[in-house]
Amino acid sequence: MKKFTIILTVLIAMTITTNAQIPNSGFENWTTVGNYQDPTFWGSTNTYSTGPFYAVTKSTDHYPVTVGDYSVRIENNTALSPNYSGRGYLSTGHPPPGPNFPTTGHPTSLTGYYKFAPLNADTMLIQIQLYKNGAPVSYGEFSTPDTTSSWTSFNIPLSNYLEADYGSIFIAAYYATDFNSLPRGNSVLYVDNLNFDNLINSISEQTSESTAFSLYPNPASDIVKLNINEVDNEELSLTIYNIAGTLVKSETLKQNQQEINIGNLNNGIYLVTIKTKNLTENQRLIIQR
Repeated sequence: MKKFTIILTVLIAMTITTNAQIPNSGFENWTTVGNYQDPTFWGSTNTYSTGPFYAVTKSTDHYPVTVGDYSVRIENNTALSPNYSGRGYLSTGHPPPGPNFPTTGHPTSLTGYYKFAPLNADTMLIQIQLYKNGAPVSYGEFSTPDTTSSWTSFNIPLSNYLEADYGSIFIAAYYATDFNSLPRGNSVLYVDNLNFDNLINSISEQTSESTAFSLYPNPASDIVKLNINEVDNEELSLTIYNIAGTLVKSETLKQNQQEINIGNLNNGIYLVTIKTKNLTENQRLIIQR
């Protein structure tokens, strides 16, 4: 009964971001790794720490207050420098940034909310990169050294581009322009509810039912069934990514194919992407045996 309750809680939280292009954009879902937690689908410097300090943690201080329950809290610890465990940053997938999550449409900006408490002239940093066929095509950056004690919105314009199919996001509590950069102080940064183009102001803006496909059962074990809704399924491709943003399965689906073998994948939370000529949609899948 306890296991079922945990799974059900995760599924309810995940319905908030069913169609979100940015994985776990509100930092509602967290994955336990040893003695720490990372936001699901994100990688952080926590992996370099043996405790008791972990740079990236879950916070109940979130915004907007009507959307979700958590934000991500990022903190530097200069006493641990130059070890990575004292550097407060995280990214989609794992650093260095790369094509981590699929995108659709033509985003023109990255929006969200933040709070920042700098020490010793630290500058916080949020970067967004878009890619096409693995090559960078667009970039945006927001940075500030200013104290921001209340939740404040940001909008990061993306440079002009023609097409993009993947994206990556990097967030740091210091100006981490490369792996040689070090924090100047024990600065603290909070970030919440990332989104493309429009600020999220209410839960209804995050909730959407997929019209292209659904997966069942979910959680699944060895076989997951694919239900495609009124979509031309010629030239249909399926990709599955794990919580680190690593591609773990890719195949071109046969016409009217309804079952996907996932028996070789470990228990966990995955992002399933279906692509056609004119459509890309994402669904979350839990594998539980």
